[in-house]
Amino acid sequence: MAKIWDDMLKRMFSANPQHFLNWLAPNAVLLHELSSELKTQTLSGLQAQQPEETRDLTADLLYVILWYDVKIILHIEFQRRGDKEMGKRLWQYNTTATINKGMPVYSVVIYLRKDRKIEEPPYIEKLPNGNPLHIFFYEAIKLWELPTEVFLQPGMEGLLPLVTLTHDGKRREVVDEMIQHLVASHNNHLLSMAYTFAALVFDKPGEQQWLIERFEMYKKDLEESWAYQRILNEGLEKGLEKGLEKGQRETLRETLVGFLHVRYPMLVELSQEQIRGISEIKRLQEILNTVFSLQTAGEVEEYLLSLHDDATKN
Repeated sequence: MAKIWDDMLKRMFSANPQHFLNWLAPNAVLLHELSSELKTQTLSGLQAQQPEETRDLTADLLYVILWYDVKIILHIEFQRRGDKEMGKRLWQYNTTATINKGMPVYSVVIYLRKDRKIEEPPYIEKLPNGNPLHIFFYEAIKLWELPTEVFLQPGMEGLLPLVTLTHDGKRREVVDEMIQHLVASHNNHLLSMAYTFAALVFDKPGEQQWLIERFEMYKKDLEESWAYQRILNEGLEKGLEKGLEKGQRETLRETLVGFLHVRYPMLVELSQEQIRGISEIKRLQEILNTVFSLQTAGEVEEYLLSLHDDATKN
């Protein structure tokens, strides 16, 4: 499901790029997007003096912006959790883009959830004797350290789905205000993202139920959103491409997990655990059909738990 998170954040940016610039590079103007595929020549190709051998580096987002009358590249990486190699990865992306495009590159990594493995900038490449060889500065933004007010300001509506991940974002009144702003600014298409991000922090049973009920009135908007449709269709497409029993089985699993990821994110882990030992395609299809027919998170949770009871009886 990591790709789903990446897609959501990339779509948030592409839908309201100026809102991101207002936050990350105030007074900057977006010019155009660059391909996220970066080519770098390998050492073997250099040593052999043969035609260039390349390997791909894939960044999350690369945009050319005009900042203080200078063209630069804004490079953004989104991370749900920490990565001890993040500094090195950013350094590789940054230097490759700088060499390929001939422009300075401003690299920013945005962390969604608090994690012990987060590496603090700068990244330092050292010689064997410990002396620094390269020192690379980048911006590391931890959403949980930001004041909630940052995303509630005018001109930041495209970032509203992230507000529950901020320092004081885990409050019911913040969710209410976020929804009001999204609806008032006609950004209903961001509701599914707002719901999914909120489910990361409202993770206790009572909180989950309240969150579900709060978004229930926007059920139609959620189901018509790109995220909902993409998740449900992606698994089917994969299965059709493979045309194999194994592909059909994985399609059903991915569709179930994807559906819950949008409607009831807090039940994703439970569903994965409960269907892990089920391999019969007919049975998986029955489970999927039943989950689709249920109306509340409580009903879905009760049904998923019953799967374990059925397996125990058998």
